[in-house]
Amino acid sequence: MNKLKWFLYLSGASLIVIPTSVVLMSEDVTFSATLSNTVISSAIILVILGKMITILEKRKVNKSFVPDIGAVIGLFIVLVLRLI
Repeated sequence: MNKLKWFLYLSGASLIVIPTSVVLMSEDVTFSATLSNTVISSAIILVILGKMITILEKRKVNKSFVPDIGAVIGLFIVLVLRLI
């Protein structure tokens, strides 16, 4: 589960970093608003899934997972507001 969690985090980060660096490196490449919203929403969903795995792992070991739940709720609010 730990490898899956890090894969989800890195996938979410790369979904943001790669298109941003492509746009910053070239002068004539642009992305549509729909593609940008889809990529950012997908990255948020991947991070939420990674945080859910972290919560499940911490719950098994009886560690405090309150900050992770706060992060999931915050990201979920951002995701819902992006879709409205």
